Amino acid sequence: MKKEKILNKLEQYFTNKNYVRLTRKKGSFEGISTGFILGKSNNFILIQETDEFRILGYQIFPIETIKHVRYNKNDKTYERILKEEGLLANVGLKYKIDLTDWKSICRDVKKTGLTVISECEHPKIKSFCIGNLKRVNKKSISIRYFNAQGIYDKENTTNDFKNITKLSFDDHYANVFSKYAK
Repeated sequence: MKKEKILNKLEQYFTNKNYVRLTRKKGSFEGISTGFILGKSNNFILIQETDEFRILGYQIFPIETIKHVRYNKNDKTYERILKEEGLLANVGLKYKIDLTDWKSICRDVKKTGLTVISECEHPKIKSFCIGNLKRVNKKSISIRYFNAQGIYDKENTTNDFKNITKLSFDDHYANVFSKYAK
């Protein structure tokens, strides 16, 4: 899909508060994100993710990684079911996030005090970092990472902005897991 068409569709579905399916690609990685567009800038998009008829947390990713935007009969049906189940009342952004660049995004996310998940989905880098956002630098963030056993690393992990393909926060997985980290 051409960039101009992607931008037009993102604007339309953001304005109309539609449920969308976004195909994202970076290198040979390709993934799907579904949910409601709650914020956008020239370079970034913020969605509230959905999965299996649940309204989940927030994801932010670069618009340049979006290769296809879909809102078809399947998506309209899913959206209708969410509405009839009364779940659309849970859709909305609870935080002020400046989507200008990674630095402004991360500064605002850090203010929430919530556990974050920073990912680089590119197969050659493939990083997943969950923990407390400790520092926002000029070109990177530092996260106090905890592993799959809930044990914090002694040192912070640095993620360069240029490698981040998705930043998640107020995510059910991260919120629950972080309560048990030590």
